[in-house]
Amino acid sequence: MKMSGWFDSPPPHRHDPRHIRFRKIFFVRKWNDPRTLMRYFRQMGCRSVRLLPKLGIVIGEFVHDDLRDSERYVGLEYIEPDIKVTITDPYVGAVISEQPYTVPWGVREIEANRVWSISRGRAVKVAVIDTGIAHDHPAIRNNYQGGINILSPIFSPYDYNGHGTHVAGTIAGRSNELGILGVAPRAHLYAVKAFNRKGSANLSDLLSAINWCIENRMQVVNMSFGMDKESEALRHAIQMAHRQGIVMVAAAGNQGNRSMIDYPARYPETIAVTATGKNGQLASFSNLGDGTDLAAPGDKIRSAWLNGSTREMSGTSMAVPHVAGTVALLLYLRSDLTPEQVRKILTRTCGPINGTEQLGMLNAYRCVRVLVR
Repeated sequence: MKMSGWFDSPPPHRHDPRHIRFRKIFFVRKWNDPRTLMRYFRQMGCRSVRLLPKLGIVIGEFVHDDLRDSERYVGLEYIEPDIKVTITDPYVGAVISEQPYTVPWGVREIEANRVWSISRGRAVKVAVIDTGIAHDHPAIRNNYQGGINILSPIFSPYDYNGHGTHVAGTIAGRSNELGILGVAPRAHLYAVKAFNRKGSANLSDLLSAINWCIENRMQVVNMSFGMDKESEALRHAIQMAHRQGIVMVAAAGNQGNRSMIDYPARYPETIAVTATGKNGQLASFSNLGDGTDLAAPGDKIRSAWLNGSTREMSGTSMAVPHVAGTVALLLYLRSDLTPEQVRKILTRTCGPINGTEQLGMLNAYRCVRVLVR
């Protein structure tokens, strides 16, 4: 699998004040050859360079935060500071070591189990940009296909947080003994680890994750994270992935805001997902606003966790994998569907939500029936 990595100058001594580095994001209007680009950035005082050729973006680390002289370099469209993005979910339940066989309520609610005789999403490539995936989990290991650790590329993208594993289990879990059956239990899972064990990521690492997804021809990307700040670089990355035919599914956010959703869900190229509870109503924590496409189960969702266990979690993060799994069911039947065609199928087959007429509830059965009539 491909990965664009860092090109480093010799690291400074740990007591040298130069070890403090400022990371900047550059969009390059005219993508020159890598050698020329690296030479330009070295002249700007850049100590480390990461090239993202699919995005036309360069990420550089500098000793000084002042880049006023950079404007004289030809081809730079804009410079953007790196920012932190943190995963936060409103409810994390207790770890459950054993669970009798049952289809999780969210999977039943969207009626995904009714279409498994027609599609289980076999071999559809679903990337999970998250904290990694515990690939040895009994519900995940049969569908896990590898991935990349953006934070430390020489190491595997193993999950030490649990969030990414939980998301993966809802997409394509497969363990009758643990009672974990994902929406698309034959889809192929790829871990794209951009968040650390504390659930924190740099924007630059999210850009690298999207670049990897394009390079490695992912079909669906699950983005169970969000931020309130707009980023021109992230917008550009999402647009580039969309142009490549990748279906990007993103979380609306968990602040209970009923007039605004998070980025990247707010970008029109993504499918923005908010959450419902077992009562069929929007969950109290769910964001809702312009750009929201549909809702899916997200309250007290049981799925895979660390050490081969299961756990209940709530959040729009838990709603997103229900949609990503449904997209895998569709793409198994019609791999040539465009992201916009997928969006239309998802939104036009929605069921009602108690208490709101603004949007509908995901129904995987109705989605698939559109393609097999």
